[in-house]
Amino acid sequence: MAYVTVEALEARLPRPLDLVERGRAETLLGDAEDRVREELGRVGRDLDSEYFSRPGFGYTVDRVIREMVAAAVLIGVNAGYRSVASTTGAESDSATFAGDNPGWGNVYLTEEHKRDLGLPGAARPSGRFPMPWVWPERDVW
Repeated sequence: MAYVTVEALEARLPRPLDLVERGRAETLLGDAEDRVREELGRVGRDLDSEYFSRPGFGYTVDRVIREMVAAAVLIGVNAGYRSVASTTGAESDSATFAGDNPGWGNVYLTEEHKRDLGLPGAARPSGRFPMPWVWPERDVW
């Protein structure tokens, strides 16, 4: 079951999609939905039942899927780049990626998406921890 259509996605994009992008967007919408379904399944949740039973969850799922696909379609293979440099003389190229997942033009869930869907993220633990021992670990008196 497709929750987001190409038409619903295209209505929110800054420009119309060409025929190739429309076909790719349709495929990526399915991929994004599968990815959301997979991540929810990993923590024992069901996308289909929650989509219709939890108030507002369907809107969140739709938005997350649209954001995942819009980034892949509009930015394409450049999704995930933080910076790119190129030199022509003696040819030198350099690229820096943001985060652990460069994207490569595919759909992926960001930590923000996971948080919006109520999924556990890869966040660092927070809390109060005891102070570390003073180095060297011996009495100075």
